[in-house]
Amino acid sequence: MLSKTKKEARRKWAINRAVMESDSLRPTLSRKKSRKKNPWFELLVKGFEIAIRFSPLYQRGIKNAKTTMVNHVELVFDSLPDEFDGYSILHMTDLHLDFMPEIAQKICEQIQSVKADLCVMTGDYANLTSSYQNILDPLEKIVSAVQCRDGVFATLGNHDTHKMVAPFEQMGIRLLINETCDIRRGSSRIFITGLDDPHYYYTREAKKALGASTPGFKIALVHTPALYDAARDHGYDLYLTGHTHGGQICLPKGIPLILHLDRGRKYYRGKWNYRGMTGYTGQGVGAVGIPLRYNTQSEITLFTLHVKTPATG
Repeated sequence: MLSKTKKEARRKWAINRAVMESDSLRPTLSRKKSRKKNPWFELLVKGFEIAIRFSPLYQRGIKNAKTTMVNHVELVFDSLPDEFDGYSILHMTDLHLDFMPEIAQKICEQIQSVKADLCVMTGDYANLTSSYQNILDPLEKIVSAVQCRDGVFATLGNHDTHKMVAPFEQMGIRLLINETCDIRRGSSRIFITGLDDPHYYYTREAKKALGASTPGFKIALVHTPALYDAARDHGYDLYLTGHTHGGQICLPKGIPLILHLDRGRKYYRGKWNYRGMTGYTGQGVGAVGIPLRYNTQSEITLFTLHVKTPATG
């Protein structure tokens, strides 16, 4: 249940987000504005798809995009409270459920046997904000398949709309919109901060939320890696993110052709470290633009957190 203060903050956020969604320009971290969509880029992507549509490469790319795996990642921290040693987090990002509808069933099949303490999702549940209703039923099936004792927390991405908040929360998802909450084990707590998307919808409230968090072991949920330095400056231990799809269309050895990142480009995939803060950029569950993947892997990630000891350190 949101407090009166948080309800008012949510109301103001929704009004501001609605205005930004209706604008063809996007706010950026530099406080300048740029076009949300580049027609030349979209034409180039469609041209590539047409060029290979009747080649064996096309069918291979579709198969790659539909093949999802659960990636198990062990993370060690000297700041993690002892009561949270072994704590597990299931992370999904960039589902784009209306772009490849069949991916929802594959996700359910992958996670139905996975047990975790917490599930987090870091944005881009839809492809088109105008038809977000189409993703509600498949997302609810995915949420029902999740087995975690501390619930499902989520943030919004640049393909999402403020209109998702009410139906998401009705299906049991706890949306964090420039907000922090805590999870308790015995007398210890860890803190989870979720920010609104900083790629298309950046506001100063995002950085304020990072700065307002309580000292302790802190996890940031952000759609893009762009705020990696701000999170580190405010003492965050773990930064979970997505947006890049790991490049989606990559050259051999995973060299990305396109990232859609203004900042933090070297943190486009997998585990990374910035001045002692651990980060992980998921490769995304779904696809976007074209239903193809090359030299990347559709990924659901299961993290297990450990307390650093002489044996693990």
